[in-house]
Amino acid sequence: MADNDNKPSTGKPIVHVVPAILTGAAALIAALTTVYVNVRGDKASHSQQATPTVASAPRTAAPAAVTLRLRVDRIAVQHDGSIGTTDWRFAVTADGQPLLVFAQDALDETGGRNVALPVDATGDIQVAKGKPVKLSIEGWRGSRLRLAQGEPDVRGEGWLSAAGASAIKVQAEKPEAGAFVFYFSAIRVDGERGD
Repeated sequence: MADNDNKPSTGKPIVHVVPAILTGAAALIAALTTVYVNVRGDKASHSQQATPTVASAPRTAAPAAVTLRLRVDRIAVQHDGSIGTTDWRFAVTADGQPLLVFAQDALDETGGRNVALPVDATGDIQVAKGKPVKLSIEGWRGSRLRLAQGEPDVRGEGWLSAAGASAIKVQAEKPEAGAFVFYFSAIRVDGERGD
């Protein structure tokens, strides 16, 4: 009886295990390189300690930063972008920084069903007290045919008001391809109204 008769057959040609072997070899080379770099004795001769210099300049008092909890209270659907209901994905940025991304399924422009109440559409932002916050919203219509996310289908921008509430129009170039009004509110995390 030969050795090959005792081994269980996997039914896979040897070509299918080559990527795993190459991955293991690459990991071994990376580990050995790390060990060599850490063990060699010539590290100290190549690097010199940099002496930090401290510039003394008059300090101006920065405005106090406050943390606001921004929430999408509701979305008024003017056009959902298709016949029947439409699934959408939205991304909200505050002053150019990503704040939150959420899905809103089954949006409908039919009267009586055209107001959506998002769940878990909240995010915390740090802002200087009294400084307005620019909000940007982008949205992508859900589609089984779309393979890559690509450019957003709808966009909108606006400012968070000093009272802590704002309504921002978000729409496509042609409103019938998607048009919404987002209603935001913001409260200070410590419980005071945002201003």
